[in-house]
Amino acid sequence: MYLVGFYSPKAKSGVTELSLSIYHWLKMNTDLAAAFISYGTLEKEGLSDEVIHDFSKLTLTEQKRIVKKMKKEFDIIIYDASSQLSEGVLKLLPIVDRLFVIGEENTDFAVKLHQIIQFNKIFDKGVKNFIQHLKGNKTFIIRENKEGRVIGFNYTKKETNDIGQMVYRDYVTRYLEEKFIEKNEKIYKKIKLIPKETLFRGLYELGIDFEKALLFHEYVLLREALGQNYHEALENLFPLLINSSFEEILEKFQNEIKFITKLKLS
Repeated sequence: MYLVGFYSPKAKSGVTELSLSIYHWLKMNTDLAAAFISYGTLEKEGLSDEVIHDFSKLTLTEQKRIVKKMKKEFDIIIYDASSQLSEGVLKLLPIVDRLFVIGEENTDFAVKLHQIIQFNKIFDKGVKNFIQHLKGNKTFIIRENKEGRVIGFNYTKKETNDIGQMVYRDYVTRYLEEKFIEKNEKIYKKIKLIPKETLFRGLYELGIDFEKALLFHEYVLLREALGQNYHEALENLFPLLINSSFEEILEKFQNEIKFITKLKLS
């Protein structure tokens, strides 16, 4: 499930009109199973399994239940996040994968909003719980592209087709990334079963270059020596093992040692 939000802090800014046009564009131009959630009331759209009205009036439990159900049934969901600035809206925006902030003058606002969303993802327990509920219990993220998640623009200068194409490309990219994550989760599960003392040998037997496996083992042990839990260190460093070369891991390893040395000397 890929969730795309449309939002503006200004009333009557055309959020619903634009988001509905993208929803209909996806229905007409792709074979994706698309759905629509509106924070407020829709005047011209009837209620159905794929069109939800008055999302703001539902309890958090009901919101979770509906989104979880739609996640299983639809490929992509367009979320009409409303044209108002409220705590309720801010708490729901972090659940989207891509957010469009409407209004050319709102580019700076979009940047600040992104900062608030990231803050809520980290520190707001309700938001964290909702996100975990939607995303599932992924043990790690191979690659999280935080740039461009929030875009500010004036919708009168954008064709529905342009935005629709962007949303569709986003979905396809996300789909491939999730498949990549699934494959790597299988590898990670095997790595977790390797005894700590022979981690490098187990990695080598899984197909990792010996030098890289040995360096990674030392990196995990360094983190553990600094007080980090072994399995937590393994989880944190796993994306580095998958995505980085021996030279890149070595550079990060050496930089971390230098940083620790400076701290001890200061």
